[in-house]
Amino acid sequence: MEIRLRQGARTLGVTLTPESNPLEAHVDGRAHRLHQVSARRVRTADGAEAADLSVVVDGQVRRAIVVRTGDRLLVSLDGRVHAFALGDETRHGAAATGGGFTTAPMPGKVVRVLVSVGDAVDAGDPLVVLEAMKMEMTLRAEIGGTVTAVAAAAGRMVEAGAVLVEIAPPA
Repeated sequence: MEIRLRQGARTLGVTLTPESNPLEAHVDGRAHRLHQVSARRVRTADGAEAADLSVVVDGQVRRAIVVRTGDRLLVSLDGRVHAFALGDETRHGAAATGGGFTTAPMPGKVVRVLVSVGDAVDAGDPLVVLEAMKMEMTLRAEIGGTVTAVAAAAGRMVEAGAVLVEIAPPA
């Protein structure tokens, strides 16, 4: 079964082959060997359920935290947070080019704010460093454009889903 994950204008196809040992995952046609070392379910402060995983991916031990909220999947891997929408790319204007809102994937403390209102950013640029569950994660822009609002402040606690940075796409 293939899962479609959207990140900005990019759509990834992910297929798992559970009957193989070790597990195989195909991400956009590239094969990866996976072995789960440990997994535990944790609850975020807002009641969402998250999976805290230790996995071996292509021979390297990795820690991942995965949170599903509605049709969004938030994956923290090696200290970087990746936000995905589930399903195929939509055809409705801005939705097809990614979201202009960067939100906290889980409750945490803002460590650093890396942008200011008026800054020009490209998709993938770092915006905010958040500390959650004893891990620092860098939240990155899903789209390029101009920063129009920054609600994050270093040292401040934020709830899951709180909008931290807003970006307007280029005209």
